[in-house]
Amino acid sequence: MAIFLTLIAVMIVGYYILKKYNPIFTFLFSGLMLLIFAFYFFGVPIPKAPAREASSLLDVILDSFALITATFKAQLAGVGLIIMSVAGFAAYMKHINASAKLAFLANKPLGKVKNKYLILSGTFVVGMALKMVISSYAGLLLLLLACIYPVLIALKIRPITAVSVLSLIALDYGPKDGNSINMADMVGQKDNVVGLFLNYQLWVVLAYVAVIAALIPFYFAWVDKKDEARGVLMDAAETPKIINPQCPTFYILFPWLPLVFLFAAYFLGIKLDVITANFASIALVFCVEFARHRDAKRLGEDTIVILRAMSEIFVSVVSIIIAASVFAEGIKALGGVGILAGSVSALGEGKFASLAVLVSMVVLSFLVYGFAMIMGSGIAAFNAFGRLAPDIATRLGIAPITLVLPIEIASCLGRAASPIAGGIIALAGFAKVSPMDIIKRTTPLLLIAMLVNIFVSFYLSRL
Repeated sequence: MAIFLTLIAVMIVGYYILKKYNPIFTFLFSGLMLLIFAFYFFGVPIPKAPAREASSLLDVILDSFALITATFKAQLAGVGLIIMSVAGFAAYMKHINASAKLAFLANKPLGKVKNKYLILSGTFVVGMALKMVISSYAGLLLLLLACIYPVLIALKIRPITAVSVLSLIALDYGPKDGNSINMADMVGQKDNVVGLFLNYQLWVVLAYVAVIAALIPFYFAWVDKKDEARGVLMDAAETPKIINPQCPTFYILFPWLPLVFLFAAYFLGIKLDVITANFASIALVFCVEFARHRDAKRLGEDTIVILRAMSEIFVSVVSIIIAASVFAEGIKALGGVGILAGSVSALGEGKFASLAVLVSMVVLSFLVYGFAMIMGSGIAAFNAFGRLAPDIATRLGIAPITLVLPIEIASCLGRAASPIAGGIIALAGFAKVSPMDIIKRTTPLLLIAMLVNIFVSFYLSRL
């Protein structure tokens, strides 16, 4: 019964999100309803609620809202603030044109490559490298559309092919990425985000980049020939103007500052958190900006840019993390996840231990992939189901990170497969095609990427 109710709850929530209901409201409301339902029908106490001999309906409702309050406090004092500091720094880099300058100069070597399909592979590799410092998927794609897309069009690459390759620059990774920070928090290692990146996440990312970069020239050459034979989507495109952002060339070093601080601290054995690294980087850039412009008032205006970005990321990301966390508590309260985890862990005690781990990775990863497609948001899907994974991993006798990692990667790939994701819509608008035209071309590569993700993650679980 518990498993059946859990599946029904997930399906209902998926239905309303598919119907374009706000995911924050949907997760919060459904989480509250599930907690109250589980209390009365299964006797499951509300998490973080005071112990009582008897509870009225009003007590249960208030305890449920107390859980939301506790979740807000925990997230805003932890992962939420970290993500907001990352967003503030990224917005400042965009404001002073440092990130745009970095993207502009990154495309210079591409023009020297003769084979246009190898140029596409190079673009993908360069974009994935930039993703480490420009953590927003949609934000990076907009930069690439301004700086690299015009170069691709000038080199006679079809618009639909160019934007399809750009959409594959999808993985959220690195010590200053919000998803990575959230992943570290899920596995109880929020102060070890650099270590988790170097020991786990980096290997999945490298495998993804190597496989997709190798496939791009062959796959898109075949797709273009197929389209040409059918006479579809072959209209000539107007070459956009290439704009060189107005800022000193050495500004391309600024987006890397938090990473430099974090890696240096990690290898020197110095305790340094992501928030401090971001604000220290902002302070350093403030000094350079003041020396350049000699205008203290300008720095005050820049501070508003940073704070505004922090507030916007709270609405678009942190609030979803909070709401999805409440929903995850509701799903846990139904008991279906616990029963499945117990069954899988029992299987993992014998000679089928490896199979249990593999099945868990496949099921959870593709579940998150599917929900990310529906929502157009990787962070929402990851938080809704990623928080269920550590319990399962512990029962399987593996480190929680080895099960949470493929789910995190799957959420990014699912977002890249979503026709309602902001980045995909922006790409489609530039190329003047339908978002589904992009998705149809990239889905085979994304599914291959899912297999690579699961294979590498499974290998890491055996180490």
